[in-house]
Amino acid sequence: MQTREIISSDGLRLHLCQWEIDNCEKGKVIVLIHGLGEHIGRYNHVASFFNRNGWNVYGYDQRGHGKSEGKRGHTPGLEFNLDDLKRMIESIESDTVVVYGHSFGGNVLANFLLSEKHREFINSHISAAVLSNPWLKLYNKPLWIERSLAKFVSNFTPSFTQSSKIDSTKLSYLPEVATEYLNDPLNHDRISVRLFTHFYNAGLRAIKNSGRLSVNTLVFHGEDDKIISPEGSKEFAKNAGEKATLKLYPDTQHEPHNDQSSCAILTDVNNWLNKLR
Repeated sequence: MQTREIISSDGLRLHLCQWEIDNCEKGKVIVLIHGLGEHIGRYNHVASFFNRNGWNVYGYDQRGHGKSEGKRGHTPGLEFNLDDLKRMIESIESDTVVVYGHSFGGNVLANFLLSEKHREFINSHISAAVLSNPWLKLYNKPLWIERSLAKFVSNFTPSFTQSSKIDSTKLSYLPEVATEYLNDPLNHDRISVRLFTHFYNAGLRAIKNSGRLSVNTLVFHGEDDKIISPEGSKEFAKNAGEKATLKLYPDTQHEPHNDQSSCAILTDVNNWLNKLR
C-alpha cells in the first residue's frame, strides 16, 4: 500500500491510500469510501480481496476522519463531500472507476450519483457503483424535536459536535470487530450538527430521487443492521428500477465486509462487477 494526499476545495489535506497490483486490466479500478467515525485503513482486507481478484483499489479518509484534516466528524456541507469524492476520482490514472461506498460513504456516493451538477462527470468516469449498508434511513428515526434542534443549532454553530452514539457491538456478529473498533485510535464518535442535518435529509432525498440513477448500482444490506435501516436500501433500489440490483444478507449486521459471511459477500460483489464487464 502507498499513500499520498490531495487538497480539497477549501484547502484541507485529504489522506489517500492506493493498493495497486502489477498488470492490472484496464478499467479494473475500485474507489472505497468509508463510513462515519472510521477511516480507510479499516478496509485493508477489502482492498486485499479485490487485489487478489485483479483490481487496483484506492481509498481516502473523508474530511474530519482518519489522517485527513478537518474537525473530527464535521463537514461544512454535503457539496464539500461530493467535491472531495470527485477530486479523489480525478487523481486516479484511469478512464473509468467503480465506486464502493459503505454507510455514511454510501450516502455520499448515492447523492453523488444523483447529482445533476456532476452528471457529465459521473457518466464519463463511473462505470458502476456499490452501496454497502448505505445511510439512507436510520434504524431509529430521531424525534422531530431532535431534528429541529439540530437544524436550529446548525444555522448558528454548524461545527458543534456530539457523540454519534454508534454501538460497536452492532457492527458485526464477530466480537473481535467491536474490540478492534474501540481500540483503534483513528476512529472517533463525533458528529456535527451540520453533518447530521445535511446527510440525514440527503439520505431521504436519495431514496425519493433514485429513479434518476444512471449508473448500474449494486445495493446490499445486512438484514440485522440496527444502525442503518435495510428498508432505506429496499426503497432506493425499488425506486431506481433496472439500474439497481438489491441483495439482502441474513445473519449480518452493519458491516457486511467485517461479519461472518464477509468472504462470500465480497465474492458476490466481485462476481456482479465482472458480469458488467
